Parts: sequence; structure tokens; C-alpha cells
Amino acid sequence: MTFNTYIQVIASPLPARLLVLACAAAIFYALRRKDTEGRAGAYIALIGFLAARNLLTAVIPLPGLDPVSDLLYFAFVLYLFIGPNPRARLKLWAALAVNLAVISLYVARMVAGIAKGVPERAFILVLVADALAIAINGFAAVRGKETGAKTLASDAWAIAAVALFFHAVLASTLGYGNEAFERLVVPFSYAWLALAALVGLRIQDDETLAAVSYYEESIDSLYNLSFRVGTVLKGSFSTEDVLGGMNEAMIAETGADGGTIYLVDEFDDIIVAKAYSGNFPPPFPLPESLPRKSARVESYMRHAQFILGETIFGEVAKTGKNIFAPDVAADSRFSPAGEEDFLRLSSFMAVPLMVEEKIIGVSAVAKIRPGEQFDEKDFDRYKLLANFGTLSVSNFFSFLAANERSGIEHSAGIAAEIQRTIIPKKLPQFPRLGIGAFTTPARGVSGDYYDVIRTREDRIVGVIGDVAGKGVSAALIMVMIRSILHLITNTNKDIATVLDWVNRGITGKIDMDHYATLGIVAIDVETGIMEYANASHQPLLVYRRYTDTIETIDIKSVPIGVERNTEYQRKALRLNDGDIAVLYTDGIVEAMNDQGKQFSRKSLSQTIAKNRDLAPKEIVAKIRNELASFIGAARQHDDQTVLVFKMKL
Repeated sequence: MTFNTYIQVIASPLPARLLVLACAAAIFYALRRKDTEGRAGAYIALIGFLAARNLLTAVIPLPGLDPVSDLLYFAFVLYLFIGPNPRARLKLWAALAVNLAVISLYVARMVAGIAKGVPERAFILVLVADALAIAINGFAAVRGKETGAKTLASDAWAIAAVALFFHAVLASTLGYGNEAFERLVVPFSYAWLALAALVGLRIQDDETLAAVSYYEESIDSLYNLSFRVGTVLKGSFSTEDVLGGMNEAMIAETGADGGTIYLVDEFDDIIVAKAYSGNFPPPFPLPESLPRKSARVESYMRHAQFILGETIFGEVAKTGKNIFAPDVAADSRFSPAGEEDFLRLSSFMAVPLMVEEKIIGVSAVAKIRPGEQFDEKDFDRYKLLANFGTLSVSNFFSFLAANERSGIEHSAGIAAEIQRTIIPKKLPQFPRLGIGAFTTPARGVSGDYYDVIRTREDRIVGVIGDVAGKGVSAALIMVMIRSILHLITNTNKDIATVLDWVNRGITGKIDMDHYATLGIVAIDVETGIMEYANASHQPLLVYRRYTDTIETIDIKSVPIGVERNTEYQRKALRLNDGDIAVLYTDGIVEAMNDQGKQFSRKSLSQTIAKNRDLAPKEIVAKIRNELASFIGAARQHDDQTVLVFKMKL
């Protein structure tokens, strides 16, 4: 290109168009940092296409390039706005097929002279139809439980439809060569991308605030439940009192009017009422002989017993299935207990109380005021509270059993039982990802914690932690961390945000001398794409098969529970075929032999590299053997835990 050509390009409409596109791209790039659905990437791809189109037009003006590229541009936008709506997929493919057919006809017209009699405006009218299709889809779409991509399409369709409509109409009336169209209309029509990006930022902020609010409320509910049950435990060793405290906490945290808890009697195959609070009409027909008096019905419910499978409570105890009935009147599973007003239910929830896949009881809550109903958020929180409460009750039962057996196997026994409950009994395995782990306490009760949580079919979250201190307090903190993680990991947010939420939930609810370090990874089991975040834990080790080297990946940070407003960082990487990622605790690398020499991260790395061809379960066995051989008879003062992931693409 000559100097004059450069001057012409600078004086052309190109800079204004590229400036608008660059602004939109910058905002979408910022949006992309915490976008796991790829919606920002799709918009960035569209912006890249438009930038390339404008550069090509400016440098090598080709006849007919503008209409053809506009047809592709509008087709791309159709995909962005109609694609997230599953009910409109057929219409989307039909619209895309029309655009493709018109492009083919237009190219054939330019190259082979086909359809010469069809005016160019007729082709451009397809663009008007595309803009109207986006508007019609936007009007017709029903808002519901939406993904981020669908929310963006729902909130930004009007901006896009208006901009594209005017672009198409003015292209048809003014023509592509018109100076005003090139300098004003086209840059203005691109501006919708920047506005859509701002809408995306607002949606992301709203989602984050809503998620934080929901998780904080749920974590507070867990804390309230623990506090209430703990308060009862201080003054009573009665099963009824403990279950009553749990029942009242669940009623309060779900906004219910009443609730009840039944326990399973394994010897007689029955369930027995153990707690009853508030107003809770029976969700089944009452015996004919029972007088329809409020006090008599309440007494009946407080002392009821049912065979497994009998009544809705017995069904939950037998099948282990949750029951969520937002509107009891419209649910065929419920029969009226009677015609009296005090016997009418409005909304109902029931869940099994389970420990290690064994059903120990049933909890149920209800609303009785007409028009008031539980929603999905209430049901999610209720299930979480039931799971956490069951663990507390199970530990209470374990304590009673231990107390009956020995009379004084006290704190350590309870803590050890808690740990046995929360450590995974079986690790998931996948065709492309193998997982192995071991944990060894230094002195009976471990302060280490690890878990592998399957959040989707193609995604797992691996976590390893070390809680300062020992005994029941440390074990309960592990329970809190585990409960929070199982609540929040099923999210589209990145793993650093998950760590932020764990920290917010823990900070202020534990003593400063019981802080915890955490290392956490999220892995796509199909592609090997991995995110890593760290809360003052040992660095992640990654063995790279291609280079036969070990990478040490560290992120400087503070432990969980120290500072509420800490913002944790993440690192993204990819595990390729044969690559191995290893999480571990201090007790591994700081283990000492009789000479006072530490095992060290170097020795751990060498053990991993030396056994790189083995399966993860065999690798952890080799690490354990190497560690035991190195330590010899020396006494250890810290717990030892390793979690290994190996990719098999």
C-alpha cells in the first residue's frame, strides 16, 4: 500500500467502526474472565468477524462483499439471540437456512449472472426479516430458570433488533455506497454490541450478588442450625430434645408453619415420631375414630407410628426420595385429612435423613396459610439443612453409643467418627481421568480433609485442606467446609469465586486459632481443562509427560477464616494425556526421619515422576511406601494426605 492509500484508509469510515468494535470487545473480554458458558466468547468472535470484514472491505474493495457479509453478520446474531431458546431452535435453523440460500443466490448472481432480474433490495430485505425475527423471538420468549446466555438474550434483544432493523432499512433505501450510511449508520449499528456487553456485565454482577446472597443465607442457616442443636446438647442428652432443636431450626430457616421428624426403628420396620413443632396438619387421611379436635390431632401426630411405606412419611423412609409439593391442593399424592380449616395444608416438603446411604429417619415441614408456598430456593436450603442436621444427629448417636460402651471415650472418638463420615468412601473414576488418594492421621484424629465432588457429568471439583488444631472443633470446621463446598460447587462461577464464598461462610464463625488452608481444583473430565485456587495451602504439583518435568504452581494467599473480604485468585491450565496433578498437605513434604531431614517437595516430585506410568491409586500407594521408608521409626507430628489426578486422553 502507498502512503496515499494509508491516508485514504485513515480518512475512511474504518477507524470509527473499529473504535466501536474495540470498545465492545474490551467489555466482553472483561466479561469473559468469569464466563464459563462461552457466551462472551461468541460475541468476541462476532466482533472479530466484523473487524475482519471492515478491514478487508477497506483494503480490497470487492463488489457485493457488503451484502454477503451482512447476511452472515445477521445470521450470527440470529444464532446469539434465538439459539439460547430451546423452543425456537426449529425457527432458528429455518432462518439460518434462508440466509444461507440468499447468500448462495447472491453469489451466483454476481459470478454467473443468475437471477439478474431480481433487484438488490430484494436480497437486503432478508436482513429486515432477520431483525424482525429477533424482535418476535424476544417478545415471545418466556422468562424462567435461565442460563446466563439466555438472560443476556432476553435482556439485550431489543437493543440488537432496533439497531439491526435500522441498519437493514437504511441499507435498502440509501445503498451501501452512500456516504452517510458508511460513516454514520454502520458505526451506530455496531454500538448495540457495546450496549449488550454492558448488559452482560450488569447480569454478571446481578448473578454474583444473588449467588453470594443465597449462599450467605444458606451458610447462616447452617450456622443457626448448628448453634441451636449445640445449645440443646449443652443441657441435654435426650434424643427428643436434640431432634426437637433440629426441627425448630429447620422450621425457622425455611419459613414453615410447622414440622416433624420421624426416626426409623430397624427392628420393627416402622417409623416413630420424635419431634413435632408448630402447626403441622397430617398430610394423609386421619383414622375415622379420631375426633377432629385440634388438640387430639396434635397429640396423634406427636406420638404417631407408621409401617415403612405407609403414609407419605413411610414412603419417604422406604424409598429415600424427596417430596416437594409447592401446592398441595394441586398434588394428587395428597388426600385431605378432613374438612376443618386447621387440617388443610398449603405447601409441603419432606426429605429422608440419611447417613452413608442409610435412611435413619424422615423430616417434613409445611405451610398452612392459603396462598403461601415453598419455592425451589426453600427446598434447596431445606435439603442442605437436613443433610447437615443428620450429620449432627448421627454424631450425637455415635457419642451416645460410645458413651454407653466405654463411658469416657470422649472427644477424640467423636472427632474420629466425624472424619470417617466426611471422608469419601469411594472416589469417582472416569474413562479419561483417574483419581487416587490416601490420608494418614499423625495421632488418631486427623486435621486433614479431602474430597472429590462431581458437580456435573463432565466436571469434578477436588479439594484438600488442613485445619489448624485437633479434636471435635477442628472436625466440625471440616464439616462446615464440606457442607459449604457441596452447596456451592455446582455453579458456573470460577473456582476462585467458590473459594471466596467458602471464606465468607467460615470467617467470623470459627476461632482464629482454627483457620484452615485449602487447595482446590476444578477439572473438565473430558478435555483436561483445569482451574486451580489456593488458600495458603501447599503448591499444586503437575507432572508433564511431554517434557518429563514437574511444574510447581503456587498462588500466594491467606487461609480460610482469617479475613472475610479476601479475594482469592485462580490459575487456568490443561492436563494433557499422561499428565498428573497432585494436591497434598504439609505432613507429606515436612515429614522427618531420625536425622531430622524432611521428605521435601523434591522427593515427592521424584516419586511422582518415577511412577508416572502407574494408575493414580498405585501412585498414591508408592508415595505412601516411599514416605514410610524415609520416615522409618521416627514419630510424626502432622497428618499426611495426598490427592492425585491423572489424565488419559
